[in-house]
Amino acid sequence: MEELTTPVRQQHAFSVSRLHTYLSVKSRVSNEDTLTVRQYSAGQSNPTFLIQTPSDSFVLRKKPPGDLLPGAHKVDREYRVQKALFSAGFPVPQPLLHCTDAEVIGTEFYLMEHVKGRVFRDLRLPGVSAAERTALYMAAVEALAKLHSLDLASLNLEGFGKGAGYCKRQVSTWTKQYTAAAHRDIPAMNELSDWLMKNLPANDNEVALVHGDFRLDNLIFHPTEARVMAVLDWELSTTGQPLADLAYFLMPHHWPSSMNIVSTLGSLKGIEGIPNVADLISIYCRCRKIPSSLPELNFYLALSVFKMAGIAQGIYARHLLGNASAPNAEEFGQCVEPLAQTALQLAQRSAPGPTGDGLFLQTAKGRAVLQQVKDFMRQYVLPAQEEVAEYYSKHAQSPQRWHTPQVIEDLKRARQAGLYNLFLSAVSGLSQLDYAFIAEETGRCLFAPEVFNCQAPDTGNMEVLHMFGSEQQKKKWLEPLLRGEIRSCFCMTEPDVASSDATNMQCTLRRDGDDYVIDGKKWWSSGKSVSVSVDCIRGEMILCKQDHCFWTINS
Repeated sequence: MEELTTPVRQQHAFSVSRLHTYLSVKSRVSNEDTLTVRQYSAGQSNPTFLIQTPSDSFVLRKKPPGDLLPGAHKVDREYRVQKALFSAGFPVPQPLLHCTDAEVIGTEFYLMEHVKGRVFRDLRLPGVSAAERTALYMAAVEALAKLHSLDLASLNLEGFGKGAGYCKRQVSTWTKQYTAAAHRDIPAMNELSDWLMKNLPANDNEVALVHGDFRLDNLIFHPTEARVMAVLDWELSTTGQPLADLAYFLMPHHWPSSMNIVSTLGSLKGIEGIPNVADLISIYCRCRKIPSSLPELNFYLALSVFKMAGIAQGIYARHLLGNASAPNAEEFGQCVEPLAQTALQLAQRSAPGPTGDGLFLQTAKGRAVLQQVKDFMRQYVLPAQEEVAEYYSKHAQSPQRWHTPQVIEDLKRARQAGLYNLFLSAVSGLSQLDYAFIAEETGRCLFAPEVFNCQAPDTGNMEVLHMFGSEQQKKKWLEPLLRGEIRSCFCMTEPDVASSDATNMQCTLRRDGDDYVIDGKKWWSSGKSVSVSVDCIRGEMILCKQDHCFWTINS
């Protein structure tokens, strides 16, 4: 990430005192507060500012000064769509007020809550691990699918856009926008505009709420989690064909590696951890429950690059006029022709085939073990379901219900078949992804995980012992657990809190000389019908008494 704000640029300066007076009447800002204003360094269209008081932070979006292109910079539309989405629970900053009085700061503006989190201006995510890159891109495409799944009527946005015929309107709109902003003739842009108008998709009647500029750098992520906290910049939002949004998000995957003039336009090719196009399409289509075959994707990609070229031309035109929002606006003039040529190449390539699931590929060993598990399940486990059900029905009211039926004990010959402890990579040699497929298979039968010694809570307890236990603890507890000779329990539930969320835990730990004392109340224990004395990871539980348990752990 980069520094997000700078001092307010001269061409976008306005009267802070008039804004302060207005906000003290219209919002929770006090007239006694000190108001500071800084400008966001990014944001190529509507200038955006961080407004701060000693106790609050807000974001202000306004129209740029000077002569504007017709229909552009509609901050009123941004405010309306964000208000509707926030009410529906979709992740956007809460809009607070909309001001049409140009006397306040010189142009129309709106104010919204400031959302704290991470904004990645470089789509390649430098400084982020490969695993987190994958998670961030997956979270982004899931948010896009959620947006396109919203019902326009329930959002009260049925008249927000013109709906059907979106692609034709987009080609026409961006041709006009480009022509109005062009500083020189670029034949590739003219050719691209003609091709798009002659190759409009047949399914241009699908209508959803579309963002219009959905990119990773228009999202705010949680400070530590791969979770979208807010989607920003709704200036181009309307109703129409949702696949145009998806293609716009996928667009950087198709740019030449040489296109690194601006970091947000950098190619994503060869960046470890960033999912490929097929994977992102697969996730999107699964979330929306639609077929993953997108035969007209090339059109949407070419349209997206054409739109990006038009935006780049507009940014450069504002640079020539002296009212551009970003200090690097001059660089965008160099992007227009290469983008148009890239779009023409996309338009002329063969249509892509059905997407695969490359993100979820097992290793060769994982596929082989999965097939062994399937065979064992089909031959031994599934046929035993009726006998197991009869056992528990027969002993439902007797102490025998707490005993494992002999048929399940017999099925544990899975150990001799090499199908034991598959969850533990150090033992099985399988990846977490490999095991996910196996867990899905064993999940088809209630008692199957126990047959393969992959049942909770033993799996989690074995992992903890494997990773953090002493050699003595491993010998005493881990090895018998791995052999299936003993069972373990897990004490989490507490009577006064929703303890399925571990952050609610009321159990306390305090240091007592060289020891640690844990004091807490546990209501139930998984893996055993009554509370029992068990080893803690660094010492022995010395007393367990019905509801209250007291431990001493040797440091």
